[in-house]
Amino acid sequence: MIKKRKKTFIIAAFLSIFIMLLIASYMLNPQPVHAMMVDFSSMEEQDEQVYLEPDISENIEYLIINNLEQSKERISEIFDGLHSTPTMLFVQSPQALKKYAQKNRTGQTYYTYWGHYIVIGPDGFNEDVIAHELLHSELRTRLKNKDKVPVWFDEGLATVVDHRYIRNENLSLDHINDLSSRDAFYEPSQVKENYEIAHSEVTRWFGIVGKSGLAELIEGLNKGGAFNELYKAIESRR
Repeated sequence: MIKKRKKTFIIAAFLSIFIMLLIASYMLNPQPVHAMMVDFSSMEEQDEQVYLEPDISENIEYLIINNLEQSKERISEIFDGLHSTPTMLFVQSPQALKKYAQKNRTGQTYYTYWGHYIVIGPDGFNEDVIAHELLHSELRTRLKNKDKVPVWFDEGLATVVDHRYIRNENLSLDHINDLSSRDAFYEPSQVKENYEIAHSEVTRWFGIVGKSGLAELIEGLNKGGAFNELYKAIESRR
């Protein structure tokens, strides 16, 4: 009887902590919590783990679904198949954007313990944005530790499938490692140029090492290797 009460107490304590953490997360960042609770919203599940705002027209819905499929094909050009299964939310009204997106009408991804949630706004109903966010999810799914790669590589790899970016061979890439942290990369006055730098460097590297080189990098990182050493070594062997 005592053991049973102890077990009940532990379960109750765990649930209480979980609820408190959820409330705290909601107060600080309500949008990811709303995304996690999408099954209990008015959003319509168009396909498995794909939700659309009810007011989206049939023509736009068709465009979104077609672009989503094309975007997945772009990911397959970088990886062999897809491992990630993110929940996708497509929203367009000001109310839905406020509820699910953090001041972003284009696209963003929330990484939670329960999975990845990608929210695409009306400015992102295209292959480029969808593929960009899908690649973030795919890379993080394959990595045992997402912090093993610098921000410039994470964003640079996403731009490989995002045709909004064009490689600029005149950009200086000497200080690419200065853009390894989130604070440095997303510094508002420099973020546009930082994306261009990351794109130019990663497209250069991927053009040399290809799919097999990327797979080797991920495998090496998952075995505990250091990013900079692996990144250079893989290129030097091609």
